[in-house]
Amino acid sequence: MKKIILIPTLLLFCILNYAQNSRFEGVVIDAQLSTPIKGAIVTIKDTKFTEATDDDGKFVFTQQLPEGTLVVLVEKNNFTTNIFLIDTAPGLKIEAKEIKLEPNKKELYNRKVTDRELKKQQRIEEKKESERIADIEKELKEKDKLYAKEIKRLAKNKRKGKIDEDTVTLDYKDPNTEPDEAPYTITETQIKYGNILGVDPADLTNVELYNLIEDWDNVPYLYGGNTKKRGIDCSSFTQFIFSSLHKFRLERTASQQYHSDSVDKFKNRGQIFEGDLIFFTGVGESNDEINHVGVYLHNNMFVHSTSNKDNDGNGGVQISDLSEDYWSTKFVSAGRIILDN
Repeated sequence: MKKIILIPTLLLFCILNYAQNSRFEGVVIDAQLSTPIKGAIVTIKDTKFTEATDDDGKFVFTQQLPEGTLVVLVEKNNFTTNIFLIDTAPGLKIEAKEIKLEPNKKELYNRKVTDRELKKQQRIEEKKESERIADIEKELKEKDKLYAKEIKRLAKNKRKGKIDEDTVTLDYKDPNTEPDEAPYTITETQIKYGNILGVDPADLTNVELYNLIEDWDNVPYLYGGNTKKRGIDCSSFTQFIFSSLHKFRLERTASQQYHSDSVDKFKNRGQIFEGDLIFFTGVGESNDEINHVGVYLHNNMFVHSTSNKDNDGNGGVQISDLSEDYWSTKFVSAGRIILDN
C-alpha cells in the first residue's frame, strides 16, 4: 500500500521541480558581420553551468540555475569576451536575442588578408574575362575585314561579268580549323565554266580539266593536227586530255577510240558523267562511221574540237550542247574509260 502512494508522490515532485526550473537561452552573433557564431562558450560564472552555441549560434540552459543575479561570460577564440548580468528566479524564462562578440585585431587582420586575396582573385578573373572578350572582338573584326575584302573582290568580278549572284562563295578560313588546313579557293576558271555550264563553281572539283580546256580554248580545228599553233582535231584533243589527266593513252582516231577494249560504251544519257567520252557519226559527212568524239562536262554540255562554227563564227576547241538538234541526232553512244587503279 505504501509503494502505491510513494510513486505518484515522486512523479508529482519531479513535475513541480521541473516547472520551477528557470530557462536561459540566446543567440551569439558576429558584431561586424551580423552572422551567427558557432562554438562560442557561454558560462555562468562561479557555477558548473556551461554551453556551446550550435550552427545557428544558439544556446540554451534548462537546468535549475541559482537564484539571484548571475554573471554570464561569452567567449570565442579571436573575439573579445562579452560579460553581462542576468537575474534568475524559479520558473523564469530569460531570452537574450543577440549577444554580440567583437572580433579582435588578429581576426580583423585575417579578414583583411582574406578579403585582399578574394579581391585579388576577383581582379585576376576579371582580367582574364576582359582578355577573352578582347580576343573575341579582335577575331570578329578580322573576320569582318576578310568578308568585306572578299565581297569587294566578288563585286568587282561581277561588274566585269565574271560572276553572278548564284556563284558567290566567300573564302574564309575558320580560326578554329587546324593551322595546316588550307581554305578551299574558287578559281576564276571554275567561275567562268560554272557560268557556262550552269553549275555551282564549287562543284567543278576537277580543276585540272577546266584549266586544260581554258588553255586550249579556241585553238583552231585541223584534221590530223595535234598542236596549238597549227590546230588539233577531235580525237587528238580527247587523246591529249586523257594523256594529261590520267597518263592514259587513247587510240588515235574517233572510230578506234569507240571500238577500244578500254572503253565501256552505253547509250543512256542519264548515266553520263563528267569526263565520259561521247561519240557521234556523220559529223561533216553522210556515212555511218564513228567520226567525231568529245568529252562530256555537265548539263548536256561537252568539249570537243570541231570544224563546225559556233555562234561567233569560230571553229576549233569549244563547248557545245548535246541537246541541240544537230548533235542530238548524230549522237551514237557514251563511253567510259576503264582505268587501272
